[in-house]
Amino acid sequence: MAKASSAFKVGGFIEAPYFVDRVDELQHLHHDARTLSQSNVVIAPRRFGKTSLLRAVESRASEEMLVSYINCLGIVDPVGFHDRFVEEVLRSFAARHGKGKRLLVTWRDLLKKPVLGMRDALSEIGGSVEGMGAIRLKFRTREVDAQALLESALAFPEKLVAEQDERVLIILDEFQALVPLGEHIFSLLKEKMESQKKVVYLFSGSSFRMLHEVFGREGKSPLYQMVGRLFLGEIPYPFVHRFYRERLQDVHACEITGPALSQVTEHVGGIPYYFQKLGVSLEREITLRNKKKINSHDVEKAFTLLLEELSGDFQERWETRFTGQQRAILKTLSREPMSVTEIAHSLDVSPANISYNLSRQTEAMILTKEDRRYRITDRVFAAWLEEL
Repeated sequence: MAKASSAFKVGGFIEAPYFVDRVDELQHLHHDARTLSQSNVVIAPRRFGKTSLLRAVESRASEEMLVSYINCLGIVDPVGFHDRFVEEVLRSFAARHGKGKRLLVTWRDLLKKPVLGMRDALSEIGGSVEGMGAIRLKFRTREVDAQALLESALAFPEKLVAEQDERVLIILDEFQALVPLGEHIFSLLKEKMESQKKVVYLFSGSSFRMLHEVFGREGKSPLYQMVGRLFLGEIPYPFVHRFYRERLQDVHACEITGPALSQVTEHVGGIPYYFQKLGVSLEREITLRNKKKINSHDVEKAFTLLLEELSGDFQERWETRFTGQQRAILKTLSREPMSVTEIAHSLDVSPANISYNLSRQTEAMILTKEDRRYRITDRVFAAWLEEL
């Protein structure tokens, strides 16, 4: 493998050598996908590396099965879901089968045509794409409703691969974004998951409350006991420390002191987005100043710059996402983790008075509860709040 030009990476497709740990989780999800033994949902706060893990599963599983990755963010209606879903399935099919490229081009061209042109083109296509196009055309002419459109999309993967004896993994990232499409999409998913023999699903989301509503309530959730649930925590600190040492040495022949490594995880913990972003800032210092050793002062300087860069995002979150009491709770917890009694005492209210907001913020993964104490999940946001 050619030596990477950068020791750290933020955003985009995160793969080796930037993909850190998650070995057990990757093996777990890959096994369930390739054997079609169980669909899964990955649950974690934002910036904890859900998408990177899903993409790693996609990369590994695509060597032996058809894998379609679909980011649900930005899907606002059934048409948007249908078109993106079908396109991504065809894209992954084209990657595995040469003739699939023609189908993908045909589908894209079909969607651009007016109603009459679409009808004429469908008669020449045939196969599963013709069936999908016919439903899409009927929706345009109001002959079928949105539910029929969604059902058609979800049925498409198994119909497409019926003749290839192919297995299919459908990855739906940021699954909570589909809530505005209505409850019927979850009922349709249940129906397809129960009937399809060659298709398995991998979901992800960052709203514990919504995911619990869909997957976790006995007798009420449409997908109850239909998936395994995998909760992602922070990367263990020793793995973060080893990653820093190896990346800095391999790319820049630069050392980092033990106290500096401790400062890294003290400030950003094992949250992948943040330790990668902090690393980018340190790497810039190494390059510009030709440094051969990173110390605690360098980490402090990089963390200050990180807080300054993210200040606008944090300010917007602070002003728009929380009620007055929620802000008071967060400001109190920015100093240190506390029990509900300690938080209530600090705010001069009864524990019962804050229990609802503590519960809501925990469900939203803003707070994490450990050993009967609450802390702010996003360690960098907590540091910004402490200085506010």
